[in-house]
Amino acid sequence: MKILNQIGTVFFTDNLAAVTTERVRSALVASNLDPTFARDLSKRYCFSRAKNRMQADGLIDEIEETPERWTWQLSRRFREAEHLGYEFDSSFWFDKGNEDVGADNPSLLERVRELFSKYGGLHLPTDLTKLVRRIFDRQKGMISLRHSGAIYFVPVENRVLMNRVAAFIKDLGGECITAEIGADNALIRDKAQTMLVESVRKDLDSIVSEIRELSADNALLSARKAGNRWKELVAQLDRIKTFARSLNADTSDLLRKTRNSELDLALVAQADLDVIAALAHAGKVGTALGQIARTAFSGELPPLNSARVRAVLPPLDFATVCPEAVLPCVAAHQPVLVEV
Repeated sequence: MKILNQIGTVFFTDNLAAVTTERVRSALVASNLDPTFARDLSKRYCFSRAKNRMQADGLIDEIEETPERWTWQLSRRFREAEHLGYEFDSSFWFDKGNEDVGADNPSLLERVRELFSKYGGLHLPTDLTKLVRRIFDRQKGMISLRHSGAIYFVPVENRVLMNRVAAFIKDLGGECITAEIGADNALIRDKAQTMLVESVRKDLDSIVSEIRELSADNALLSARKAGNRWKELVAQLDRIKTFARSLNADTSDLLRKTRNSELDLALVAQADLDVIAALAHAGKVGTALGQIARTAFSGELPPLNSARVRAVLPPLDFATVCPEAVLPCVAAHQPVLVEV
C-alpha cells in the first residue's frame, strides 16, 4: 500500500471584507476561475438584495410586483428625514427584462440610483464565503469540515484549484490559512476528523428534528421531501467515504462516531432502501429512517413476505418481531450500496 507523505490540506478563509461586485468578477477571471460561479452578482440579484436591505431599514415601501417589474416608493419616514419635496413622492421601478432601475422623475431616479449603488453594489464577507463553498462543492473530493463557513479538507490532487481560490481571496484583500496534512501528522488529522464528525452529526440532527416536528404536528412527510432527505443521507456518507479514503482512516470508526440514535448512517450505508421501506410500511420500523423510506417509496414497495425481503433477513416471525430487531438484521445481511 502506498501512503503519500502529503495527503492533503485543511483550508479556510479569514479577514474577508466587503468589496464591489465588479472587483469580485475581475478577481475570479484573474485567478482562472469560472466567473459564472458569481451568478449571484447579476444586476437583478444586486437589486433584490439592495431592496431587501432598504425595506428592512424602512427606506422604501413596495407598491406592486408584476412579471415585468417591481414597483416601489420612497417611504414617508425617509422623505421626511432627508427633507425631500413632493417630487420624490412618485414611484420608481426595476425592469426585470433589462435589469435596470427606472422612474418618470429624473430627480427621483438620480436619488434612487445612489441608494441602490450604496446598498446593492457591495459583496459582503458572507457572500464571498458562499462563493468559495460553491466552487469547492462542485469539485469531487473536497470535504466540508463545518456546517457553515469555508473550512475544507482538500485532497492533494485538488491543490491546483485550492491555489486558484487562495489567489482569488488574496486579490480581494482577504487571507487563506492552510495546514498541510502528512501521513505522520496525527494532530491535524485528528482535528480535521473531529470537525467532520461534528458537522455530519449536526446535519443528521437537523433531519431528525424535522421528522420529529412533522410527527408532533401530525403533518405528512411528502414523497418529494422524503426523497430529498434520503439524498442528504447518502451525501453525508459520501463525505465520510471520501475523507476516510484520503486519510487512510477507518470508515467504520467514523460511522460509529456520527451515529444518531434515530438515524444511523451505518444502516443507510449497508441496507437496501426498498427492504427498509417495506418493513417500515408494515410497521416493523418506526424510526426517522423508516419514515423517510416508507414515504419516499410508498406504493412501490415489495411485499413484506416477498422473496426479496425474505432473502436479506433471517427467518423471522413478522407477527411478533419487534422493530429494534429488524434493522440490525438488514444491516448484517445486505450488500453495501455506497462503497467505502
